[in-house]
Amino acid sequence: MFKYLFIGLIFLYSQLAYSTAQQPDTIIIDGVELPLNTNPLDDFIEKKGWQPPEEASIWSSNWRGYIAKWEVVAGHLTLIDASILLKGQPIDDPKRKTIVPELFPESHKLVADWYSGALIVPDGEMTEYVHMGYGSEYSHYQILRVNKGVVIEHLSFTAEQFEAYQNRKFQSFKESEKFRNEFDELVNGKDKWLEEDAIHFLKSFYAEYYLSL
Repeated sequence: MFKYLFIGLIFLYSQLAYSTAQQPDTIIIDGVELPLNTNPLDDFIEKKGWQPPEEASIWSSNWRGYIAKWEVVAGHLTLIDASILLKGQPIDDPKRKTIVPELFPESHKLVADWYSGALIVPDGEMTEYVHMGYGSEYSHYQILRVNKGVVIEHLSFTAEQFEAYQNRKFQSFKESEKFRNEFDELVNGKDKWLEEDAIHFLKSFYAEYYLSL
């Protein structure tokens, strides 16, 4: 619920200075390291109750407080590292500290079997910079559909193809009970969102979910 409210605030006040473009995780695919506009570690961290320690530096382009590095290994989404930036260190030349032993004290196999969803990987040139979240647009994308850590589909799209694919997936999502319940809560709940704003928000917030279906 906190995540839902936080992203809602970013959406509503996106013109304010603090709604900064976020530093992404990275993912290695076929030996190439790329930005990852999805955060597969977030749900695991939330369930575990991990909080950034006092020594961690939280900055406007990384509200989550950590950076993770991933790799697709033999068709599995695998966590390579996750680390925090230590206070007093410059972002352009940082000293980082791994948090993997804290999150997985008894595990040596870090396949992300807790994660199911769609990974959005921009691998083309940036065509439009948006100073908010992962809102910038690119000329090309890779989409990896993941089920319990296993990559079940790997897609490659131009920007136009990705937009059409996302619109088709979102249209199907709009017909689901989950969408209707969330839409009704936003439009008819205490905040009385405009229908257009509610649809825009849900399309962005649930992309990781409906693109995986």
